[in-house]
Amino acid sequence: MSPDPPKVIQQWEVVTMDFPFTDKTQKKTRPVLVISNTDFNRISNSLVVVQISTNLNSGLREYNVELTEEDINLYPRGYLKKKSIIKPYIVFSVAKGIVRARVGLLSSEKVEDVKRVIRKLYRL
Repeated sequence: MSPDPPKVIQQWEVVTMDFPFTDKTQKKTRPVLVISNTDFNRISNSLVVVQISTNLNSGLREYNVELTEEDINLYPRGYLKKKSIIKPYIVFSVAKGIVRARVGLLSSEKVEDVKRVIRKLYRL
């Protein structure tokens, strides 16, 4: 387990946020991965995040990155309920104010997996 989270939300940090259902009458808390860099996160009111889903068969499989709790350096009280997938091709800009909880930092190995998929996705 990692120590308490730093004050500024870090790049490669898993956080949870409330997302509205399609009909916008209810919200559901979902994990996301922060991909905006820490300097940006310090000065901006927004974060750039990618989706994390527990639906392992969804999306574009060749661009999904598997994620388990063991892939995260958890903060105290941080957890990931189920095996999940990171979807680097579903990108959102969100207000920092909707962050509900800070789960932990992605392991360096898993960061490299996500970077590899992002390079492939954008041909970088």
